[in-house]
Amino acid sequence: MDHPSEPNSGRHRTVVPANYDEYLEFEYPAASVDLAEARAADVRERQARLAAFPYCVVLQVSYPELDYANRWCWQQFGPANGECLQASSEYSACEIRGSHSHVGSWLTNWLVKTDYDFGFSEWYFAHEADRDRFLESVPLINWGEGWPK
Repeated sequence: MDHPSEPNSGRHRTVVPANYDEYLEFEYPAASVDLAEARAADVRERQARLAAFPYCVVLQVSYPELDYANRWCWQQFGPANGECLQASSEYSACEIRGSHSHVGSWLTNWLVKTDYDFGFSEWYFAHEADRDRFLESVPLINWGEGWPK
């Protein structure tokens, strides 16, 4: 049997490489003048995240893939920075229950849902080498062991 982290494991995959401009185009269509202020606020919030975590990756992922990728990051880089959302994760990496936060060298931000349990998410890293390792792992991201082949 193939290991779930092997690219040819047969695990279900829907992850799609993306970029922030694709997200903006989806969320704030150019023809929509009414959304210009919300778009500008979104970009400002991202710039604040990039000030602390300047290396980023945008993907379109399913919820299970998001959880799988976040668990991989925890295993490689330690806890995510900020409020811990692992209690609701399908592949929880944190054993602490209840409201709490961590200080870490990476974080993730769900950008927008585009379809049923699918959407844009962005991962931010303090170190370029960590971002590069994450990019190398993208072909391994899948729905995980909780989903049959």
